[in-house]
Amino acid sequence: MVMAFPDGDIAMHQNTLSQLKKYHVGGVLFSKGRTMKQIADTDLYQQHANIPLLIAADAEWGMAMRLQDVSHYPYAMTLGALPNEELVYALAKRMGERKRKMGVHVSFAPVVDVNTEATNPIIGVRSFGDRPTRVAKKAQAFMEGLQDAGVIAVAKHFPGHGASTADSHKTLPRINRSKKALDSIDLVPFKHLISRGLKGIMVGHLDVPALDNSGLPIAASKKVVTQLLQQQLGFNGLVFTDALDMKGITTAVDSPALAAFLAGADVLVMPLQLEKAISAIKTSYANGDITEARLATSVKKILSAKYALGLHQNKAVKTTGNPLKNTFYDTYLRKQIAEQSIVKVHAQKDAFPLQKDTTAYYVSLGKPSSNDFLYALREQTTTIQILKNTLKTTALRGRRPVVVGIHANTSSPWTSQSLSESDIRILTHLSTYPNVHVVLFAKPYVLSQLPNLSSFASVLLAHEQQTAFANATARLLFGEISPHGIIPVEIKE
Repeated sequence: MVMAFPDGDIAMHQNTLSQLKKYHVGGVLFSKGRTMKQIADTDLYQQHANIPLLIAADAEWGMAMRLQDVSHYPYAMTLGALPNEELVYALAKRMGERKRKMGVHVSFAPVVDVNTEATNPIIGVRSFGDRPTRVAKKAQAFMEGLQDAGVIAVAKHFPGHGASTADSHKTLPRINRSKKALDSIDLVPFKHLISRGLKGIMVGHLDVPALDNSGLPIAASKKVVTQLLQQQLGFNGLVFTDALDMKGITTAVDSPALAAFLAGADVLVMPLQLEKAISAIKTSYANGDITEARLATSVKKILSAKYALGLHQNKAVKTTGNPLKNTFYDTYLRKQIAEQSIVKVHAQKDAFPLQKDTTAYYVSLGKPSSNDFLYALREQTTTIQILKNTLKTTALRGRRPVVVGIHANTSSPWTSQSLSESDIRILTHLSTYPNVHVVLFAKPYVLSQLPNLSSFASVLLAHEQQTAFANATARLLFGEISPHGIIPVEIKE
């Protein structure tokens, strides 16, 4: 499976076409671009393929993960705060329907890594949380939504990337867990999904000595990919590698594509040097290292998947317009998820609701991407914004409510999210006042930085800087809705 670039130049498009024609690759994974260009490219590449291509998307929070002209859905950790799985299923099914209209058949989601490491640099809010059973339930709903829409769900990153302190794009992370811990934490979601009909699993570039002490990345370990995953756990769906151009495997193995195939993978994603990778596999087949039976196993699985998707009947994209255009239903889903995912982290007695006939103060901290929260508060009551650099010289009258919005950059799961020292000083100062309500538009781990948390009238976790979350939080503060969210990870002092 090779990478294609919808926004690439002519040379990049010609290179993709050349790979399809010369090497007869079986699938394409699209990189960043725009919706209609990806649709056009998909049709073009399918026309030049003798056997229909599997089209994949790395689209965990919707196609916005890769496409620039699409609004993104909430991250998995926000979904992990929902009190049940109904909205998770509804959202994933909606994502799947939109993907099929784009000509996409495979979604590299859900992320089922149990994020037990708060400083994990690559997983974080891409995970549903740090509790194996809750992750498994949310992941099941996500998987079923995608697969009911006709998309192959690919759970990742086997056997679990949640305890990592390193990024496998840059190095080979080591997971120092015992077999018992792996079995009771990391493998729980995978085993649960396998038992419920999961169609795809992505194996990660991880060094897990408890499973294979050779030092090999898991993707290159026959002991893990074939013996553990397929034989012991009984997974008979498609096994995808994580990208084979990542340093987690290129720095550890001479021929990553060959090593992954010998280990038991079916779909080799993004080999670094395609011609060299194919040559190595051909040589290994000619030498007898790859048997006819081993080759036939993967070929049959891939062709069966394409047949089940109906690609033998029609491989063209069926759409007359932009299938990713935002609709009322998309707005409704975001609104419902926002309203049901907000977590009441702390609340003093009778903290809610705030009174609508009283003037409120508002203080904005962090990096707000808009004034949505201020506008939402003003829909509820008269709200006076106080600039943080004038706070200590401003007289806050009586018990008027003070609402503090803490805004992190949530435009990507990989942005740095933390409180600055100056914002911590402001919060410490505000903690001495009565009736102060703190709202965190950030990942839950930022809660550990809040000073004197219990001294505030309330602390709410609102997850993301999106209009739906700003509106929902204002409505909650003033009693129009109740908090239902469950904090998805343990927060340490």
